[in-house]
Amino acid sequence: MKITDVKATIIHASRSYVASAGLETPVPKKAPTESRVLTSDYASRRHICIYPQGVQTTLVQISTDEGITGIGESHAPIAPQVSKAIIDGILADVIVGQDPLEIDVLWEKMYSTMRLRGHSTGFMTEAISGVDIALWDTFGKATNLPVYKLLGGAFRDKIKAYASGLPGATSEQRIENAKKFIHERGFTAIKMSIGRGSLEEEIYNIAAVSDAVSDEAYLLVDAHGAYDAYTAINLGRELEKLHVYWLEDALPPEDDMGYKMLSDTLDLAIAAGETECNRYQFRDRLNSRAIDIILPDICRAGGISECRKIAMFADSYNIPWAAHVSMGSPVHIAASLHLAAATPNFLICECPSGENPIGNNLLKEPIVCEDGYFEIPQGPGLGVEFDEEELDKVIVDDS
Repeated sequence: MKITDVKATIIHASRSYVASAGLETPVPKKAPTESRVLTSDYASRRHICIYPQGVQTTLVQISTDEGITGIGESHAPIAPQVSKAIIDGILADVIVGQDPLEIDVLWEKMYSTMRLRGHSTGFMTEAISGVDIALWDTFGKATNLPVYKLLGGAFRDKIKAYASGLPGATSEQRIENAKKFIHERGFTAIKMSIGRGSLEEEIYNIAAVSDAVSDEAYLLVDAHGAYDAYTAINLGRELEKLHVYWLEDALPPEDDMGYKMLSDTLDLAIAAGETECNRYQFRDRLNSRAIDIILPDICRAGGISECRKIAMFADSYNIPWAAHVSMGSPVHIAASLHLAAATPNFLICECPSGENPIGNNLLKEPIVCEDGYFEIPQGPGLGVEFDEEELDKVIVDDS
């Protein structure tokens, strides 16, 4: 079997924007004044990540001379034209005419094309991720097996999930939505975002949600890399009192020594890694025990092949991994679920809670998440099949 064509397609859809702490300045009630006020303008100076109003991504389709077509996804919330250009202009030439089942060989060839030019992370590995996932989907369809079986089998028959992106501009709204996640969808872990208000405001908001749900669910907190180490340590000490399970991306990803300080100083779990794009970036943090839980994103960090290596490397340190899943197509979730099933040190998978107009509505059969767990797709390959009529509605015409 040979690869005959590689096609990258951008999909995009509009959605209503739902405010969430960390993405908009929180509007809390007045916080208690008897405690010491913690303030920092670091977040306002450094937290400048762009978040799109709509939702978009880049799908990858690999065709073969035996009529098998594999589907992948390159994480592309911003400028999907870039990942498409890399796939069309660089990666396609590398793999067309090759055997799609030689996945590791093809991965190394793709990665090597630009590494000497310094392009071994970011858009480059996001593009590689989409091709790699499509290769695994092709492998599964060629053998009539789900990807998790090709990876060695399932350590679990369902995948624990947490609700991510707790919406609401006030504590009352967040508490109401958290209760819905728990009672209507069965989640036992919920993540809320911070990083835009003063620490006093943030701690007050977290305390309000924690007090309301701590008997029924774990609370995870994502700071989006907003703080310096000193501020994050002060924040972490307050979160420990509130029984928060993990503090995610407390610092900018470049601050390796700061993460080591957090890990050495705080008792709550320090989680990070959605910004890391390959095993080499994870290596130093794992070697120094600077983080307690790693968060690779399968559509950013080299696809199934590379994320499997990352997970196995973490397992050698007895460190668990949790799947980071951004807003994208169902391919992102499906690929994450297969790897989650097939790795012993998997912890939990992110389930974005917001409206997703390029999600299950594009599939013939939806990916199921009930009672706080994802079902693992059982069809050949990734086990997802697009409804072509619905998919056509969101394809961006690049002609």
